[in-house]
Amino acid sequence: MNSETKHYKVVILDKEYSIVSDEPEAHVMAAAALVDETMRALTAEPQGVDLQKLLVLSALQIASKLLDREQQINVRQKREDALIEWTEDTLSSL
Repeated sequence: MNSETKHYKVVILDKEYSIVSDEPEAHVMAAAALVDETMRALTAEPQGVDLQKLLVLSALQIASKLLDREQQINVRQKREDALIEWTEDTLSSL
């Protein structure tokens, strides 16, 4: 994160929001696009969703994606650690 805060304008569900963040613009815009995409997908469902339910379901879907990515990172890290250990063991036996 950058220590300099900036002001951004993002649009979610056709409504403009002012955001203050120390993240780069591309990061803020990508986050806003993800929220907008998630909320639009939920509002497209025929049963109709009230605002509170929309917010909760959006948060749950985004949190689920985050947890999936964290799990993928953990699996990769374990594989990398095992490979490093194997490499060190192999080199030390030479």
